Amino acid sequence: MKHRQYRQCTPLGTQRGQALVLGLFLAMLLAVALIYQFGVGQVVGRKARLMHATDAAAYSGALIQARALNMQAYINLTQTAHQVAMAHLVTLGSWSLFAAAQGQQLAKFNPPAHVIGMMFGARHLTGYTASSSAMALRNMARSGGKLPRLFAEHDRIVRHVLQSASHAIHQSMQSTRDRAITQVLEQNFPDSTVTQLLLPRQDTTAHGQTRTAVPVSYPPDRSAPVSWSARNHLEKSYTALHKPGAGYRRFLEDVVALYDFLGVRDHVTRNGWMVHYQCPHLRHELRRRGRTVLDSNGNWQSTDTLSYHALRSNQYIGCYYREYPMGWGWITAREGKPGADMPYSEEAPGNFGDIDFWRWVTQATSWDIFTGRANPLANSYAVAGTPQWKGGGLIPYYDLRQEHRHRPLGFTINVTQHFSDQPALTVVASAETFYELASQNRQYRTELAGMWHPFWQAHLVANPPAREN
Repeated sequence: MKHRQYRQCTPLGTQRGQALVLGLFLAMLLAVALIYQFGVGQVVGRKARLMHATDAAAYSGALIQARALNMQAYINLTQTAHQVAMAHLVTLGSWSLFAAAQGQQLAKFNPPAHVIGMMFGARHLTGYTASSSAMALRNMARSGGKLPRLFAEHDRIVRHVLQSASHAIHQSMQSTRDRAITQVLEQNFPDSTVTQLLLPRQDTTAHGQTRTAVPVSYPPDRSAPVSWSARNHLEKSYTALHKPGAGYRRFLEDVVALYDFLGVRDHVTRNGWMVHYQCPHLRHELRRRGRTVLDSNGNWQSTDTLSYHALRSNQYIGCYYREYPMGWGWITAREGKPGADMPYSEEAPGNFGDIDFWRWVTQATSWDIFTGRANPLANSYAVAGTPQWKGGGLIPYYDLRQEHRHRPLGFTINVTQHFSDQPALTVVASAETFYELASQNRQYRTELAGMWHPFWQAHLVANPPAREN
């Protein structure tokens, strides 16, 4: 019985160790699969890390562009504010000269205050007599006075501070963007060498850039080096320097029109009495004239005059207006000339004791003393006594190129990480700086992108557009 059991167990004993071989083979396959899986996971992890870093770098670059364009908009708005301030200063200057001249005429009784009160009422009499305390204002507007010094300081800020900052932003926007991209990549790969690919001279890639040499042999304890290149979606620069043209002048004039103090200061008061039977419809007039304008040379001018026009009549010319200037002031920056709506003469006499007013006007000028509405004699005195203020004139400004007003400012970056144990990984990301109005108000919906509102933002884009001219 024992012998029979022994014979039956013998074949089983001879098969010991075969399952171990199979198990080792399966374990080896599993190890290979795990190693392969680990390698795939390592590649995926490296690729994901590179993608996140590339997206962050592209967005940061677009954000730098948005900040630069917004800063240009703030500079343009600040330039506008300084121009408005300069318009206020020249207006204050002409008011100062006007008030001082009026006080001077009051002291000379030319015309007498009681005549103005009798002809045009108590309000005008009060205003005329109040000018007696304004004689000292003349010094504020003269060369070296407080007002021209403030005007010159605004002009210095416009020309030497803001314009220099605007030039610097325009010239350094792309290089600042590239530095930001490099810094983001360095922060994501602190142990790596980050290299920007240079502009081409030879051996260019498909995007027209030279592949700068990247070290292949590097210490194993360091991270893989990173190289990157950028391709702009637009060949020409996004912004350009524009000369101040008619559109810019209209913009400044519209801004200045918001201030009543800088508006047209014209007013005519007529006496109610009939003066002469030959012209029963005409009356003595008190004409106030004043305006702040931007002349053809881009200089601010301000004029303020007041004249008493007494109605006269003679057998030679009939009814006409004899002008008695009561106050005058004209301020312009640099060597400006009065506009066509400001008739004047450079040879106007200080008094008319030697020649009649009407005779001199008809012989030496083309003034309208019959139906006119200006103060030409007061204008002449204002031009003769105006001080020369330093500064003035509009300066060029940065704005979008006309062909780019419907396009965002985009770019694409290619980031490559080089490994010694596997092929290099390359990731592409695109970002844009775009203009989006902050208000959905209907009146702004048709406004084009420009450098007058800080509404520039940044975002990533999925598909990089083709390069445009």
